[in-house]
Amino acid sequence: MATALLATFVLAGCSAQGAPREDAAGPAGAGTARPGAAQPSTAPPGYTFRLPMAAYSYTADEYATIEAAEHVLAKRCMAGYSLGYRPPERGAAAPGADRRYGLSEQDSALAPGYRLPPSQPPAQAGELSKEQISVLYGRRGSEGRTGPLEYEGKAIPEEGCLGQSILDFRKDYEHPQAVQTARQISSQSYEDSLARPEVQAVFQKWSDCMKEKGYSYASPMEPPAVEKFQDGPVTAEEKATAQADVTCKARTDLLNQWFFAESEIQRSRITEDAKVLQELRELHAKKVAAARTILTEG
Repeated sequence: MATALLATFVLAGCSAQGAPREDAAGPAGAGTARPGAAQPSTAPPGYTFRLPMAAYSYTADEYATIEAAEHVLAKRCMAGYSLGYRPPERGAAAPGADRRYGLSEQDSALAPGYRLPPSQPPAQAGELSKEQISVLYGRRGSEGRTGPLEYEGKAIPEEGCLGQSILDFRKDYEHPQAVQTARQISSQSYEDSLARPEVQAVFQKWSDCMKEKGYSYASPMEPPAVEKFQDGPVTAEEKATAQADVTCKARTDLLNQWFFAESEIQRSRITEDAKVLQELRELHAKKVAAARTILTEG
């Protein structure tokens, strides 16, 4: 018997910072989620998730609803092969770390230093037989098998029941132009905010505060990029730097000032692209509604 550790073989749905879902416009700069996990888009008080553009992505609960519906569709597909499949238990949607503006007091409480807190392990679908894994995950669950995939004479989708269900469910809600527009606004607004005078001014105040504490950094983007703060064990130096960083952000109100500046930029761009963004929002609502219907029907 093989276990459902292979449940990590989910086809669509990476984090917003990595390879985003084709139907999602997750805000850039959020913390990295595990492969196969949807990056949530609403988790106050995280700044990323309160930016105006967050309205054009899914909430954490909506992502969880869609993923649960995809597993129900996979269960129906498995039934076509006379194979049972029990979808993973649906837990509470958990927010990811928000590092758009670097470390915050909320985030620093979750993990030491500048490391992202460990992600939750993927939900398990229960123990699966070799045959179930092969049909559920297709080529990736077939242990390197070449040639046509079949189970008892019936062709198996290359992506398996789960992957094919995700692809099929996605089709009616795709809007590549809108997704690209949302991603571009989200990433460009961050870059543009760095040039705003009020942001540069608060960066200087933060830098002066850090100097008082014995650290020489020009901007809050610098400490997380220090190589020794990225790999190996978390040192006392990293913890102390991170604590000073968070303290100086609070003293200078850096996070709020940066958030207000970027929000203003995003609101202007949203007005310019209101039509296509509204289309994206409506498609999201339709997909979530369809997912809820699937879950109700079982």
